[in-house]
Amino acid sequence: MSALLSRPEAAPASGHQQGTEPAPGGERQPANLAVAGAGALAVLLCSLSVHGVIEGWSWLPPLFFAVLVPLAATAGARRLKVPQPLVPVAGMAVLACTLTWLFASSASFLGFLPGPGTLARADALLSEARTVVLTEVTPVQPLPGILFLCCTGIGLVAVLTDTLAATLRMPATAGLGLFAVLMIPAVLKPESLGAGYFFLAAVGYLLLLAVGARREQHGSRTPRTWLARGTAVSASALALALLLPPVLPGFDGGAFPEGTRFNFFSGSTGLNPIVTLGNDLRQPQSAGRITYATSSVEPLYLRSTTLEDFSGSRWAPDVREEERREGVATMSGGTYPLPRGSRAETVVTRISSDTYSSPWLLAPYYPLGVTGAEGSWSWDPKTMTVLDGDSDGAARQDYQVLSAAAEFTPEQLAAIPEADSTSLDPVFTDLPADLPENIRDAAADAVGDAATPYAKAMAIQSYLRGPQFSYSLQAPVEGGYDGNGISVLSEFLERKAGYCVHFAAAMAVMARQEGIPSRMALGYAPGEGTGETPDGTGPDGEPLREFVVDSTDAHAWPELYFEGAGWVRFEPTPSRGSVPAYAQQQRTPGSAPLHDDDDPRVPDALATAPAVPQEEAPLAPETVLESDTGTTAWLVALLGTLAAAAAVLMPWAMRGRRAARRRKAAADDSRSGPVWDEIADLGIDYGYPGRTSDTPRTYARRLAAEGGFSPQAEEALTRIRVSFEEEAYAGAGRGGRRAAPTWADLETVEQELRSGTSLFGRLHARFLPPSLALRFRHD
Repeated sequence: MSALLSRPEAAPASGHQQGTEPAPGGERQPANLAVAGAGALAVLLCSLSVHGVIEGWSWLPPLFFAVLVPLAATAGARRLKVPQPLVPVAGMAVLACTLTWLFASSASFLGFLPGPGTLARADALLSEARTVVLTEVTPVQPLPGILFLCCTGIGLVAVLTDTLAATLRMPATAGLGLFAVLMIPAVLKPESLGAGYFFLAAVGYLLLLAVGARREQHGSRTPRTWLARGTAVSASALALALLLPPVLPGFDGGAFPEGTRFNFFSGSTGLNPIVTLGNDLRQPQSAGRITYATSSVEPLYLRSTTLEDFSGSRWAPDVREEERREGVATMSGGTYPLPRGSRAETVVTRISSDTYSSPWLLAPYYPLGVTGAEGSWSWDPKTMTVLDGDSDGAARQDYQVLSAAAEFTPEQLAAIPEADSTSLDPVFTDLPADLPENIRDAAADAVGDAATPYAKAMAIQSYLRGPQFSYSLQAPVEGGYDGNGISVLSEFLERKAGYCVHFAAAMAVMARQEGIPSRMALGYAPGEGTGETPDGTGPDGEPLREFVVDSTDAHAWPELYFEGAGWVRFEPTPSRGSVPAYAQQQRTPGSAPLHDDDDPRVPDALATAPAVPQEEAPLAPETVLESDTGTTAWLVALLGTLAAAAAVLMPWAMRGRRAARRRKAAADDSRSGPVWDEIADLGIDYGYPGRTSDTPRTYARRLAAEGGFSPQAEEALTRIRVSFEEEAYAGAGRGGRRAAPTWADLETVEQELRSGTSLFGRLHARFLPPSLALRFRHD
């Protein structure tokens, strides 16, 4: 169809037609070095956004090798005319050798060829990376396992991008790999991707498109019309992507909306400690439904794991593999230590979920035994956490936990003296030597003249639940302290706004500063009752009551150690969870008001709050006023309508613009080529595409016959065809050349095509013209 669709710029001497491969040694080099180089640069520019997911820049040099060396191999393979399917194979083979040299040279032949020990080394590195992903927050430390995972993933993306852009010559499709790289920081970084990194990635992709398009033009200069059009579209899209998010509701930073960013794990919401807790809470919709039926009179906290090492710059659970014990059917000998005069209630809890997936098993504290859970579970006698050492935990679980719920009174806890420092592992009492001064001052101010461990704990809890602190999911993100570590905690105590992770960590560290052993628990707050009474009974024949929790109930709380009583839960986070009876603050006349326990995310919570004077009633930071909700919904609906209209009208506008340029070119230069091009596109739009073997004459005859043209329309088509043939093959400027056909002839043909097509066909040709997708060429 090349004779039909492309008019020759000059008389063809060699018989080559547009779309055929040039001869070897022509302008398009077999190695396609320009496109390969643009692809490598695009991948590296996108990879810069990984900064902030991995700490520092030490990951960048090995990544350069993992990207550039394999792409040099693919370019060499193309230069040597290796069969096309083997080019990406060569790239992946060289990538494997490069990774071996970087991370497993001691277990390889000649330092770079994979050997028997290479796979074992790779497995160890991936295991290390898995542990880091599960237990650390971003930015993670640049450990060898993380660097290996980063170089392997982005190296494979580089080979994929090179295959699509340089080997298969589909540079636009190569953007899929670049998008995959960008999704890493978009999902994992608290502030999302960021405008700067998005801009660099966009520049890399546009450069790849430009170089790819230039190569498809056989190395000729890029037409000014194409360059202007591409620049306008690209600049408009980039400007909208950078300027629109700040003015739209829900977009607080980055290239993706904070709190509404795409979540890969919406179907499987395993609680990776701290890493996903803030994102889970900021999800606009709940996910990961978990139900539990319990014989307990009160709803339960479901604990996943604990954090106790606060000495480093970041906090994570300690697996303590050497101390774990196998077999969870009976734990701790089935007993629970209690202070004198107190008692413990034995509780049966059945937990079920189709979506929760985590190596840590949810269980009420203090677990005495677990039955029915699928996995290779072990338990830690120091923390009573249950861990699956072989996998991330099955998503579908239905198991039963027997636990002991201790009942304390304020008087019993108040009578307990300070714990013996030698009775516990130092990990529960250690603090960094360089503890920030504002943390020490906050602890001293909160405790005041309290003397006993219980009095100090209550004073710290009251301080954090006081009116000077506020619960906020967005303040830590906006302030840049959404994470964990001593520096984050110091910033939180200055800003006095955060969510459960910050409040729980603050109480745990301040308690240690005052001599009370502590740790931070992670899991789920009690959730809501469903009103159902599933089959089964408790230890004394009492019925089970069902509750449900989801991602919005993800929670963190401190546990403090009291000699003889064990680990005791407190609740310093205002407006979240429930304060135990033994930890409830008694209000006295004239005392400062404390935060109530209502959840600020639930609109009805304010209606049930204790009455306070109107002028003193604080507005919860997370409360959304009804008028704001209505305005936001209206604005979102309007923007959605405009976006849909733009999507429908854009192809129509682009097609109309192309026709207008052709009409102007035909009028200015008295040429028939633009008119014939428009005929060819109209045939495609209305379902009469040309064939590869068509000449203008055969196509015109078939179009008139299949379209059922009237004599008038057939004469107009003939005039256009004859004039185009004379111009294309007889040469411009020769004597006796016919006058160029008028645009009115084309409109006659278009009207004939339109009248012979159904309504659906006419709408399709107008608003989704196939010629746009099938034929992008310069005019």
